Amino acid sequence: MILIVGGAFQGKGRIARAMADSGDAEGGERPVILSFHEQVRRYLEEHPEAAETQIRAFAARAAETCPEAVVTMDEVGCGVVPVDKEERQYREAVGAAGQELAARAEKVYRVTAGIPVRIK
Repeated sequence: MILIVGGAFQGKGRIARAMADSGDAEGGERPVILSFHEQVRRYLEEHPEAAETQIRAFAARAAETCPEAVVTMDEVGCGVVPVDKEERQYREAVGAAGQELAARAEKVYRVTAGIPVRIK
């Protein structure tokens, strides 16, 4: 798996599609999973009391299900801490999921202004 993280609207999707089309996966193109942070949000809506271990297990299942994927994920932990409890929980869950995906990824990139920088 390749994980691409960065702020919103920084070009992660374009870069993910380009990496997927490069054909470095066995058999051709890699699948692309855009906006994994939104999958975390949906998981939390269905499991509002999910603990960090459950969030990490959710991310681990995603990585195991599609190990050749190029995955994008917004960094949501920067900036002002939300007052709303659910938004804080979401931020923490995205952070835990991102850590799990990054640990399992063969490569991790951070994208700023459309420029990918490999960090793993």
